[in-house]
Amino acid sequence: MANDKLAPSWRNFRAWGVVGAIFYILAVSIATLFLHQNAMEVMESFVRPTKIGAELGVGLLLGAAVTGFTSRKRPLNLRTLRNFLIQNAVAIIFFVLVIWGFSALARTASIGASGWAAAITGATLVLLAIFGCLATASTRTDLNIVEDELAAEEMRERGRSFFYGFAWMAALGSLLVGLSLSGPGGLLSPAVALTAVLVLVALLVVLGIAARRLSDELGRTLSRESGNIAFYLILLFGGCWAILAHLGFTAAPAPLDWLTLLTLLMFAAAFIATARRNLLTR
Repeated sequence: MANDKLAPSWRNFRAWGVVGAIFYILAVSIATLFLHQNAMEVMESFVRPTKIGAELGVGLLLGAAVTGFTSRKRPLNLRTLRNFLIQNAVAIIFFVLVIWGFSALARTASIGASGWAAAITGATLVLLAIFGCLATASTRTDLNIVEDELAAEEMRERGRSFFYGFAWMAALGSLLVGLSLSGPGGLLSPAVALTAVLVLVALLVVLGIAARRLSDELGRTLSRESGNIAFYLILLFGGCWAILAHLGFTAAPAPLDWLTLLTLLMFAAAFIATARRNLLTR
């Protein structure tokens, strides 16, 4: 019985690992062409015994392993391969554009480590919100990139609630991206940044209230549990960082670092609260 259960997972792992490796090579090649690099040199680096070759090789193995492990429970067929290509192509194009844009801005404006951390975190939230909206919308079409039928049916029934949640996530991500472009030497002036922040905060409040009104008892319970877990995570990570900075072992967190940290811990708490109720198994 154990062998019967493990065999399909192992086959799926191997098949998706090969897909992940091929997609990684194509993604690196396309990204280098977009960023005006020599694609042939990059391809040769995969087999050349250099530091770059070693880094690309590790990335190739890691990409294949992660793809295989995360997809070990779903078979490789035309539909799952199509969904994989759509999702990863959108993600890579989005992040290449973000990196290219911020690299161009870095030549004319000052973007420090705190700014980059906030920008990457915010861009990731915006990307996840875009994925969520696309997935929710696709459940009402023949495309339907949501492979779990129960999840797809729930998205169709509670589409407005999902949309409010993803819009809230996009607004929060945009807030972090906007703040990363402001500050001393930033692209946005303090007055423009403050105006944008006030608008986004108001939007977050409105979307939060709208989403809460549409949530059921389980959603409200998860929200309370997430807030409780987030409190302890902030106390643990934020408190330890503040203590180490006070004792001189590390630099004190900047205001933007706190905003980024609070955002990450808030979503980590939501993930933990959802996982505790076994709602991530589908």
